[in-house]
Amino acid sequence: MMRKQIISAAGIMLAVIGLGAATTQSVDAVVTNPVRQGKRLNLTRNATVYNRHGVKVGQLRKGKLYKVRAIKVINGNTYVKIRKNRFVKEEAFLPYMKTTVKVVNRIKKHSFVYDENGEKIPGKFLKRGAKVNYLGHKEINEKPFIKIADGEYVKALNALTTVTNH
Repeated sequence: MMRKQIISAAGIMLAVIGLGAATTQSVDAVVTNPVRQGKRLNLTRNATVYNRHGVKVGQLRKGKLYKVRAIKVINGNTYVKIRKNRFVKEEAFLPYMKTTVKVVNRIKKHSFVYDENGEKIPGKFLKRGAKVNYLGHKEINEKPFIKIADGEYVKALNALTTVTNH
């Protein structure tokens, strides 16, 4: 038995030495989709469960481990089969990516619109619940503002920023 271990260790060393010489070239890696049939994956966010017709039938919490039984397209959306007649959208298993992140700002309370000097723009006012564009942050007079248009800002404390992965 000891002899087999020595031979296999020598074989491994030779393979490593040979492999090291072969991997000196640069290789461009291709990013692949981690959702494949047979893999066990964690939900990265809370998810809705659908049946085979695309009708909502329940909810799942993030962090739970599920086996990918099949990948199926229902009504134009890609779903992962987790149990018999139970499907979850594929995005629920994918990590958040910068390319698919969408930032939405919603006004929490009635707010004035300010210019780049921090002065109120006469006649410009936003009501609670209004959606505004996110064009960046800026500090004006040491107070945080969100840029909503060219030369127009809203106090950051008056806006609720949500980040969604779509």
